Amino acid sequence: MKAALLYAPGDLRIEDVPRPEPGPGDVLVQVEIALTDGTDLKTYRRGHPLLLTESPARFGHEFCGLLDGRRVVAANSAPCGACDGCARGEQCRQLVFLAGAYAEWLVVPERIAAVNLHDVPRGVAPEVAAMVEPLACCLRGIERAGITAGDAVAILGAGPIGLMLAACVADAGGWPVIVGGREERRTLAEAFGAEAGDGRGADVVIEAAGTEDAWSDAVELVRPGGTVVMFGGLPRDARPPVDAYRVHYEELTVRGSFHHTPQTVRAALVFLASGAYPWERLISHRLSLGDLPALFEAPPADLLKAAVVV
Repeated sequence: MKAALLYAPGDLRIEDVPRPEPGPGDVLVQVEIALTDGTDLKTYRRGHPLLLTESPARFGHEFCGLLDGRRVVAANSAPCGACDGCARGEQCRQLVFLAGAYAEWLVVPERIAAVNLHDVPRGVAPEVAAMVEPLACCLRGIERAGITAGDAVAILGAGPIGLMLAACVADAGGWPVIVGGREERRTLAEAFGAEAGDGRGADVVIEAAGTEDAWSDAVELVRPGGTVVMFGGLPRDARPPVDAYRVHYEELTVRGSFHHTPQTVRAALVFLASGAYPWERLISHRLSLGDLPALFEAPPADLLKAAVVV
């Protein structure tokens, strides 16, 4: 079968590989469509401490596929249920990950298949269903932010994640404002329940750009006593400057948000099936698996998410 293999940052190849063999409890899924996302692009450019631990590495994690004639999706990880994080109701410290969605066939590990493999509701397009993982992460971010009805929420970043976060904020009763981003992306804000603005004085600021500058800007924008959620990941050696005076004397709450939970995965699938927002507008390109390396090498300026038809 054909599959994308990442040998090193910047070195992605499409090769013929044996069809993967599922172990006990694993599930073999025929991939129908896979989606690109910001995490994959960052991994392609600079590696990833959790997703790129061998070479070559199977690549891709947002997908929709076929299992025994029915359409299914799976999140890219599952908790262990036994570590200290799980016992405290926090993020699992021993997540098992799925990778290899840019391929014709994909093995969903047993632990993920047990809690995070779901049938796609009737009528939901495969490219929309494949967004379940990033939307689940956004719902987790909203939980971490503690948003309540009427909160003004500034979102730094106008990409697919920023727009998904806007929809989640609006659904929670907040008032989302998209800050920054390219103009063609900002024009989508209204469709996802938000408006474009500067976000200054917001009750909650969610950093979703994944840059050191955005981390600093998030602390600068929030009102005194407000909450900042650092949603976009940075490299391990990043040390963004943060205004310590504001954090201490203005009693800011600063939280990180990483990944999703089985609960937010289920909620995300329901949210996608609701049709409450035009999720399909987040797909800006369609391409074949063979065209994927060129896309990552030189992403088009208008790229949101690309649907890779396997």
